[in-house]
Amino acid sequence: MNLTPYFLTLGATLSFSSASLVFAKFSRSVSVIWMNTAKAFVAFCLLTVQCTLLALWADVWQPPSWLSAGTLFASGALGLGIGDLFLLGAFVHIGVSRTLMLYGFQPLILVFAGAAFFGQTFEPHRWIAIVFLIACLLIFSLERYRETKSWQFQGLLMALIGVTLDSSGVLMTRFAFEQSPHTAPLEGHLIRCAGALTCYALVAAFLHLRRRLKGSLDRTPVIGLFSRFRALTGREKGLILLGCFGGTYLSLSLYLTAIQTGHLASISAIAITGPMFAAFLETVIQKKRPSRYLLLALACFIGGFSVLVFT
Repeated sequence: MNLTPYFLTLGATLSFSSASLVFAKFSRSVSVIWMNTAKAFVAFCLLTVQCTLLALWADVWQPPSWLSAGTLFASGALGLGIGDLFLLGAFVHIGVSRTLMLYGFQPLILVFAGAAFFGQTFEPHRWIAIVFLIACLLIFSLERYRETKSWQFQGLLMALIGVTLDSSGVLMTRFAFEQSPHTAPLEGHLIRCAGALTCYALVAAFLHLRRRLKGSLDRTPVIGLFSRFRALTGREKGLILLGCFGGTYLSLSLYLTAIQTGHLASISAIAITGPMFAAFLETVIQKKRPSRYLLLALACFIGGFSVLVFT
């Protein structure tokens, strides 16, 4: 059994979970679309340099077919673009650890999709994981209700939409790699980032047009990628760049390498360990004990994860 894709996935998960706290912070203080655009732009620039160097000096550039390139571009617009808008929006409403916990449903989506589209096996006894994961969802929903007297349905819905779109992007990416197996993960990542940036440009154009139709005199840029970055302190700029490097460039480079050859549902099952890392980091940063609800939800999460991975 080749364990390399699973170690790559674990590395990607650790990187993204840490960066998610940065994404949540600046999604609140600046805006969700600005944070998404910044992380996609930084990753795109780094990947452009890296792929150019590989093409010029290592001579390893092998362009994908038009079908694969188009699929990768669309997967970036759908999963990395629109999906992450919902994901970071959920970060703002219900927090990082609880949003990422909903990614426990992604392996179930990919189990069926992997069996239907890529001939990957599905073991019926893994349905047991559904009970644990749904219990996990209900428990932390109850915790939020007791704290705020609201079920936070908006945040939960945004997280679930983000999970669905991200899963669709994963499937499209795997399809693209199946069609052009010679394509390097870095090339796929670059094309996906281009799709995400195109998506954000279209969203910004739409928001600008809506503002003009309403007769607004506000001339500030809708996203203001560079102007808002310049307004940050030196520490905040460093934090943003570090988060974008780890959470988008590095984590997705590792993750795309894993899904190129690995079993989709198993990889996704490992990726959902993110909530545990994010929850631990949140409690350390905020210097507070995790609530008993969160501990119970994490116990259910670990139970579901164990069924998915070890059975």
